Amino acid sequence: MFKGLGNLGNLAGLMGSFQELPNKMRELNERMKTETVTASSGCQSVVVTMNGVGHVESIQITGELAGPELEEALLEATNGAGAAAKQMYADAISHLAEEMNLNVPGIDGLLSSLTGNS
Repeated sequence: MFKGLGNLGNLAGLMGSFQELPNKMRELNERMKTETVTASSGCQSVVVTMNGVGHVESIQITGELAGPELEEALLEATNGAGAAAKQMYADAISHLAEEMNLNVPGIDGLLSSLTGNS
């Protein structure tokens, strides 16, 4: 039916995929919340575990400064600063989208998923 239009015949399929994007981003965000990675500092004295949306799950410190109170304080400070930075990032993307007149359906959900919110 749309053979004479070349790739424009795929436009309906593309639009359908685009409309599914916010739901897929929410699904991806939920899955990333359950994935974790663990990395250590070069000297192996600090080990950090975080989930796929950048939330620090744990910090372990060995050596003279080690202790549960320090680890908890660092965990709270790291997540607080990380959340603020991710919100600033989402705000900057939103501002740029407005400047570029990108009225994209579901952009708020996409930005929310970037900041780890649902």
